[in-house]
Amino acid sequence: MSCPRSSGCVFHQTVGTSVVKRVRYASVFSYCRGGEHEKCALYRSMADGSDIRHNLMPDGTVGDYRDERSLGHGRRFLIIEDSPVFAALASSTINSNFNGAQVVRAASFETALAELAGDWAAIVCGFGIGGGKTAHDVRRHTEAPMVILTGRPDHIELPRGATRVNKGDGPEALAKALRACLS
Repeated sequence: MSCPRSSGCVFHQTVGTSVVKRVRYASVFSYCRGGEHEKCALYRSMADGSDIRHNLMPDGTVGDYRDERSLGHGRRFLIIEDSPVFAALASSTINSNFNGAQVVRAASFETALAELAGDWAAIVCGFGIGGGKTAHDVRRHTEAPMVILTGRPDHIELPRGATRVNKGDGPEALAKALRACLS
């Protein structure tokens, strides 16, 4: 079932006409075509008659679908992850969701230490990052927004201001958390 407001929706009009953007935003484009329009932030704004924030996504985060240059353009992301598989997943997620982003990867806290003084749009970090170090050690060296990518099933105390994404939640969960950091 398509959204009844799609003809007046800037997201639907912009993304729906581009195959590349429909693939890039497939998980949130489902609000337009998947019968979830009442959960859509744009739908609710149009129904309330309120102003729609620039680049507002159906899930309530902010993307870059209306900009010629991407939200990620020129922004730097640091990934601190000891698993090569999840470091590659995070890197791929950033590159596919934030065009022009610069991604630096470090496999441990020790490797990342020299990089932490840099200007980062966001840091994606495992909770345990080798050598007995955790994401809390990273927080002591930077105030950059942090997304903690973890496979720990138990409750963990996150560093101040950090967002948790479970490794099993997939790339869209990471992209959503990063978009929220950049909003």
